Amino acid sequence: NFLYTNGAIDYEEQADGDRVKFSNPFIQKRLFNYFSRELFQDMGEIFTPFEDQPEVFAGDDLNIKNLMRLYEKYLHKNRSWLLKDAPRRKDLKIFEAVFHFNLYRYMYKFLITNQARIWPEFPTGNGKVDLVIQYRDKIYALELKSFTNDHAHQSALKQAVDYAGSLGLDQIHLVVFVESIPDEYRTKYEVDFIDPKFGVKVIPVFVATGN
Repeated sequence: NFLYTNGAIDYEEQADGDRVKFSNPFIQKRLFNYFSRELFQDMGEIFTPFEDQPEVFAGDDLNIKNLMRLYEKYLHKNRSWLLKDAPRRKDLKIFEAVFHFNLYRYMYKFLITNQARIWPEFPTGNGKVDLVIQYRDKIYALELKSFTNDHAHQSALKQAVDYAGSLGLDQIHLVVFVESIPDEYRTKYEVDFIDPKFGVKVIPVFVATGN
């Protein structure tokens, strides 16, 4: 109410309910950082020092897919206490944005010790969030989505191409949240997509959020 009264946010009506709309990207970024810290003040142990890990840092390159595998493992291991008080919808499922906040905090803590920077970006000015990482002299972009069906996924691949183009990148990762995904479907959907017109590569990575 305070933010709305003072013009920091507005709202727009959509078919599935009202959505917050922010007056500018700076306010949205500050609020995103605030709520990510509020929701996840304690992240627990990001990884144990001697656990078997897929290679994330390879010279000057950052392997985002392997990092997402580590995050998924972390999420499953700590889910019971980490998401115990997370905001939920009427059907008791956790709001999608909670996983966006959690992933951001995880990656922030993981990357900050390795001289990498991460920050959220908001291309549309509403609830959509993407993450940008700078490691060494390279920029990596992650577009965050939730899986609903195959048609929506194909559209997400094309949207990722547009977003990569706006950043001047020839490669982007599409991080897709889904409650569960069998191995055969992970194999089917985690296939690199190369746009025939612009040559941009989209690398889909699925993150299973359920138990």
